[in-house]
Amino acid sequence: MVKEKIDFTTQHRLFWSLLLVLMLAYCPAWGQSVEEADRAYKDLITMRQDTSFTKDQMYSKAMYITKIYQQHLLSTPSGVEGFTKAQSMLKSLYPFIRSGAGYYSQSHQDSIAVIYAQMAVDIAMMKEMGSQGLRNTPDYPNFVYYVASRTYNAGQYEAAIKYLKEYMDVTDPSMHPRVLAYLKEAEHLFTQMQKSKARFQDVNKGVPDFDIFARESIQQGMDKWKQKDPYETVAEYKERVNEETAKKKQKELQDILMEEYVQRFAHKMTITDMQLKPYDADNQSFLIGSPYGDIVLVVPRTNNEARDFAESWADIKVYNQNFVIANKKLALAGLTFSTPAGKIYNYNNQQALAYNETQVDANFTEDLVDYGKLVNSEGSESKAKIGVKEVAVGVSDVDINIPEYKKVNDKTFAVIISNENYTLVPHVPMAGNDGNVFAQYCQKSLGLPKENILQYPDATYGKMIRAVQDIKNIADAYDGIRIIFFYAGHGIPNESTRDAFLLPIDADGGSTEVCYPLKKLYNELSAMKATSVVVFLDACFSGTTGEGKSLMASARGVALKARQEKPTGNLVVFSAASDDETAYPYTDRGHGLFTYFLLKKLQESKGNTTLGDLGDFITENVKQKSVLINHKIQTPTVSYSNELQNSWRKLKLR
Repeated sequence: MVKEKIDFTTQHRLFWSLLLVLMLAYCPAWGQSVEEADRAYKDLITMRQDTSFTKDQMYSKAMYITKIYQQHLLSTPSGVEGFTKAQSMLKSLYPFIRSGAGYYSQSHQDSIAVIYAQMAVDIAMMKEMGSQGLRNTPDYPNFVYYVASRTYNAGQYEAAIKYLKEYMDVTDPSMHPRVLAYLKEAEHLFTQMQKSKARFQDVNKGVPDFDIFARESIQQGMDKWKQKDPYETVAEYKERVNEETAKKKQKELQDILMEEYVQRFAHKMTITDMQLKPYDADNQSFLIGSPYGDIVLVVPRTNNEARDFAESWADIKVYNQNFVIANKKLALAGLTFSTPAGKIYNYNNQQALAYNETQVDANFTEDLVDYGKLVNSEGSESKAKIGVKEVAVGVSDVDINIPEYKKVNDKTFAVIISNENYTLVPHVPMAGNDGNVFAQYCQKSLGLPKENILQYPDATYGKMIRAVQDIKNIADAYDGIRIIFFYAGHGIPNESTRDAFLLPIDADGGSTEVCYPLKKLYNELSAMKATSVVVFLDACFSGTTGEGKSLMASARGVALKARQEKPTGNLVVFSAASDDETAYPYTDRGHGLFTYFLLKKLQESKGNTTLGDLGDFITENVKQKSVLINHKIQTPTVSYSNELQNSWRKLKLR
């Protein structure tokens, strides 16, 4: 096995730097027209001659145009009008992209340099560009080697395989033996990665949730315990069977079943079941993927200890695997790693940067047990901070006891976008949970078939476009559907126009061109062939986060009042906050404040509520609770089209 990294570069790329680069490289441009690209190309030529423009602006514009023409060339058959022009434009843009790679490399912005170099090689490798001679330049092999080495070292083995093969095609045959060794290693590691992914997906397949596994046994145990012994007095029975002793008995039975559950379903792992991810030098820790979630393992940098750990990864042994139950499933509590050199590293989820121990909550009812709250073991799920993401522990009162509607509501479709894990700006805590639980209410309480619920977690700009296009296609195919659109995540205003936008996870707010305009969303939804469209936006458009941080390019830290968009057609919009207010989380309940009370009303009404009652409930409760827990005002609003001003309050979601 090849132990060393490709020696063109030896420094690991940090995880968040990689995400930054991916945002720059892969934000979609193919929705733009060739006419717009032509206009942008004229601007690019002007930029090259005008010193008032920065190189960053010039190269960013070149990348934007290149992506448009790359997609145009891929979608245009040879011989069709526009094919030759696309070839010519890409050949003209190629030097800009090559120069961009050199510029960012010299500016010590290697992460961005790699993306420009990768784009240049991708263009040269296109079969449609074969006649343009881009692969024949003397320095092209070195360029390919640079890209191959960087993708290999970053663990992007599928891409590395492609570039290593290209390097063998264009370099001197004397280099082939060495490159072939890396190619075989990349293919081996990619195969192992694919196998690991399959294991990750299958480890819980067929394993019941713990509450389902334990319910019948605990019920039988509690029933037996509650029986009065013929020789037991009433006073003795009351002393033995009461709320306090019931909780103790339930815990006793639960602990026994937890041990049985772990013994029966826990998967004993080896190192091939795990994935080593990029090292975080600032925190001196590795992120390691496992079938039971990502874990953070502290490995010091001193004396090349972290580097040695990474290079001996395939030969590391794991043992002392301990499990707990969290969120109804098995979770990893502890693990020991042993290197071939005898170094020992212990992972313990309670020694992480932060954790939250969640007790089993069992209410005293006439049955002396509440099965709906049988969720977590006394141990805790890891709450280690991975990047800036925290693993949530526990469930809210609205996450359980979700009422069920017996009828099938197959004429209603839900689009759910939940943007939590932003790559360039602060995360939106619990947005993922907002989307997942709202989807459960759509299915259980509103009667939507599972296939009618379209979920898009952590949506990029391209995924947002796809989400709207998907529901448009459905509306065109069906007659008279109803649409529910739910969004949890960041919103942002344009600083100049004050227009409001939904923020994709790969955008930073500095350029709203790659954000989804709220006005466009309203227009597209209202134009669909639907009898009603109800939109829920758990987002604000002031440009600040729930923690008071700015999302604006100027980073001024002040809230802006976004332009209010008026719904049209059959559109009713529920928004989490007004004007320049911020949409806050309800941390104790594991949801956004707005979403929590949306779910609470659906729970209490069993899904059978009018939009008027729903709006009144959300507005009143969010206003009151925000003042109490956040000491800030948050005022949800309901807006509607002129056509619905006299009827919207009587509408229902099912």
